[in-house]
Amino acid sequence: MKVNEGILGVLLYTGGILLALFRPPVDRAACITFPGGKGASGINPFFLALELGMVIVGSVLLALEHDFKNSYAKNGWIGVTSGLGAAIIGGHSNITAVFLFGVALATPGLIAYKVGGRENAGG
Repeated sequence: MKVNEGILGVLLYTGGILLALFRPPVDRAACITFPGGKGASGINPFFLALELGMVIVGSVLLALEHDFKNSYAKNGWIGVTSGLGAAIIGGHSNITAVFLFGVALATPGLIAYKVGGRENAGG
C-alpha cells in the first residue's frame, strides 16, 4: 500500500494546526489565581513540540510532492508554510516567542520563494 506524500502532508499540517486550536499547548499551573482573577499558566512542551513537528513535517511532505522550478522555490515554500503554521500556533496560544519564530521563518522563506520563482534563478 503506497501512501501519497501530498495527502499525508496535508493531514499532518492541518492536524497540527487543528490540534493547536482545540488543545493549545498552554496549561493552567497548579490552580494559582492572581488578584486580578487571571490564572497562572505555563507552556506544555510535549504538545508544543508535537504541534510544531506535525506542521513542519507536513509542510516538508507537501513540498516533496510538488514539482518546483528550482531549490530556491522549494526551500522558500517550506519556510513560508512552516512559518505560517508556527505563527498560527503561537498567535492562538498567546506564546509570543513561537509567534515571532513563525514570522521570522516565513519572511526569508517568502523572499526565497519569490527569488526562486524567477526563470533565470539558479539552483
